[in-house]
Amino acid sequence: LPSDRFTVSRMLMRTLADGRRTWDLVKINRSIALVEQFVQQQPVEADEVLFNAMLDTHSRTKDISRLESTYQRMKDLGVEASHVTLGILVKAYGQVCDIKKVLQLWDDMKEQREQANAVTYGCMINACVKCSQTEKALQIFR
Repeated sequence: LPSDRFTVSRMLMRTLADGRRTWDLVKINRSIALVEQFVQQQPVEADEVLFNAMLDTHSRTKDISRLESTYQRMKDLGVEASHVTLGILVKAYGQVCDIKKVLQLWDDMKEQREQANAVTYGCMINACVKCSQTEKALQIFR
């Protein structure tokens, strides 16, 4: 059965939506494996939306090592990150209180920061507050 990036992305997001109260890690890991297989078999079809779906899944499950390998794969394939990608990454590192990584991403992803919307800024401010960096949060808010 042929698949496209939209179908694969929706499948992954639906798997996450089904487990909003409790994560079914078996289902999530199976979905991630299918998405990774799709990317392996059809790398030219892998786009920012598909990678963001995987990054968001890893962020929600707090699987930082898989988040990092997925982001690296995204870069290796030349898929451009967006302000959405920045927000997902900042949120993920904020959840595990890695303020150094949060600030590094914020500084390194200048182009994406210029496209940032209220959601992206909200992710950054929340990450700073969670990591006890209220001064930085206020600086970004201003």
